[in-house]
Amino acid sequence: MHAAYPFNGEDFAYFLHQVSGAMFYLGVANPEAGINGVPHSPDFAADEHAIGIGVGAMAGFLSHRLDALA
Repeated sequence: MHAAYPFNGEDFAYFLHQVSGAMFYLGVANPEAGINGVPHSPDFAADEHAIGIGVGAMAGFLSHRLDALA
């Protein structure tokens, strides 16, 4: 309970003790559609339009990092 919302129920940090990694938060709420998007809540739902945005952002991030290594 020492983490900032919405990560107070996330245990991903324990995995990072074994392997390097990162966690990105992708907002998937859509109040107009009644989608709250809060992880670990009983009525969690994700606006599927956010998936394409997340894929594009992650692909751009990885491309940038690979270019930096070259």
